[in-house]
Amino acid sequence: MKEFFSVQEIAKLLNLSRSTILYYVNAGKLKAVRVGKVYVISRENFGNFLKEHRHSKKETGENQTHLDF
Repeated sequence: MKEFFSVQEIAKLLNLSRSTILYYVNAGKLKAVRVGKVYVISRENFGNFLKEHRHSKKETGENQTHLDF
């Protein structure tokens, strides 16, 4: 399994736009490291983001999306 993901890869996995993922990064909701001109997201940080996102959806009663890696 990959240790790091690009913003584009995360966007594709979550069916979101690249700009939405960058918003999460800039807002501090998704931890990423800037390497040159691109951001990379560790598997651990991506997992933490998914857990937090799932937790917040449970509180609001929204439907959940399950992703297997």
